[in-house]
Amino acid sequence: MTSEHKMHFPFTTQKEILDWEARYLKNQSERRRDQEQAVIDLKEKVETRKTPETPEGYLSQSELRQMAKWKDRFVPSKIDKNPPGLIEKITGEAFGLDDDWEKIKKLKEIYGVAASVASVILHLYDRKKYPILDVHALRTIGIDNQKVNYDEPFWRKYVNLCRAKAKHYDVSMRALDRALYKYSECDAVFVMTVIADETLFLELQRRGYDLSKLRDDETTTGIVKIG
Repeated sequence: MTSEHKMHFPFTTQKEILDWEARYLKNQSERRRDQEQAVIDLKEKVETRKTPETPEGYLSQSELRQMAKWKDRFVPSKIDKNPPGLIEKITGEAFGLDDDWEKIKKLKEIYGVAASVASVILHLYDRKKYPILDVHALRTIGIDNQKVNYDEPFWRKYVNLCRAKAKHYDVSMRALDRALYKYSECDAVFVMTVIADETLFLELQRRGYDLSKLRDDETTTGIVKIG
């Protein structure tokens, strides 16, 4: 696997990003909406814990477990296997670092936290702006999650892309992340209207698209690279 992948950003206006974010919010269940807001609200607690040892605050073990319940593909029970105080220590140290990759490396010292989960922690609680390494968001920019390493070059490239786009279109990183996530459910519509091929249809299913959610009235501004 390699991190040498081209990233295709599908949005061309601020309105497109905000419209896709609105679709994300509209289609959320009440439970998922409450879970998301709860983990977002934790940032205020993190910021109140600033000390000389943890100048940017820290995340507690129970709070990380709460975040785990919200994030798919993350097993909350793994959090309990960490020694008492370790999560507070590691998250505090990570938030205090300046280098984007060193933050990921530090957070991976927590048992059960891989790069994708570390990116969620940074996205929600770090002082800097970070995207989430999510299979759906990556699919939107043409990245196959099964063919990429979450290594330093890839992380830096993705962070720089998302920061640049968020700044250019004047949107928050949270709004951008929601738009990238939601777009992945619907972008295949355009491809399927251009290439009516059963092989492509099956390939889209294999790669995780929920084709039952695709709607004919949706239009897109880009094509996800397949293969």
